Amino acid sequence: MQIRSIRGHECTDRRGVAELLDRSEQTVVNLAADRAATRFPEPWHTDTTGRGVRTRPDGSKTGREWYRIIDITAFIPGYLARVAEAGQARSHDTRLDVDPDALLDVAAFAKLLRITRGAFSRYVDNSKPAWYAHAVAARHATLDGHRLIADATTEDGRWLIVDDCEEIELGAKLHDVFAGYGGTWQPELPGYIFPAPASEALHSLLAGDDFYLPPPDDRQPGKGGIKRRWLGATAITFIQHRRGSTSQPRQLRTTPPAQQ
Repeated sequence: MQIRSIRGHECTDRRGVAELLDRSEQTVVNLAADRAATRFPEPWHTDTTGRGVRTRPDGSKTGREWYRIIDITAFIPGYLARVAEAGQARSHDTRLDVDPDALLDVAAFAKLLRITRGAFSRYVDNSKPAWYAHAVAARHATLDGHRLIADATTEDGRWLIVDDCEEIELGAKLHDVFAGYGGTWQPELPGYIFPAPASEALHSLLAGDDFYLPPPDDRQPGKGGIKRRWLGATAITFIQHRRGSTSQPRQLRTTPPAQQ
């Protein structure tokens, strides 16, 4: 972060502001463009000479903006509070009058989340790859050093694992999930090799931190597919910790952990 002393005050530019806010530079641009609503501070100084300075239609000069660090520091608490409020899930004030031991079907869980069954079905579709990867790593594989060796069988060129009543294919979708943790598919194992010990590379997945929706607690074969149900306790925990619409669900690791 670049800091410049201007008229007795420590200042930084928009890139530095983005670093202080832990946001992108585009977010800072957006905040500055709508100051009346965002309450973003006015710049303490704007360059009118030097590199990057441009001439406005009225002939005036404008360039790099500098903001007092004390102004940005004062802005941060209110900004973060507004972001948190705007990002609350629609279910954040739901009265959780749910029996923790009850099994909730799709309709009941969707109702608690205040979303349609169609939206919930999309959530399930988004969740399946991580659910299946977790099932493979936690229940149907051996983690041996940098290797995950799957207890899979081959059939017509497909590597398959049966997890209770569901068939899991070690195919492109699972390869993509494990690749997010640095894993490379090795059909001769069969399984994956990671740049760090597999247990470390997959730590957040095995801990249950990377699910879009929590995995169902009960699965039974049903008409047209698998009938999934969740314990009330699972639903309560998920809703209480659910992030809102302005926050994306936890994304899979995009870079493997550093090798020890």
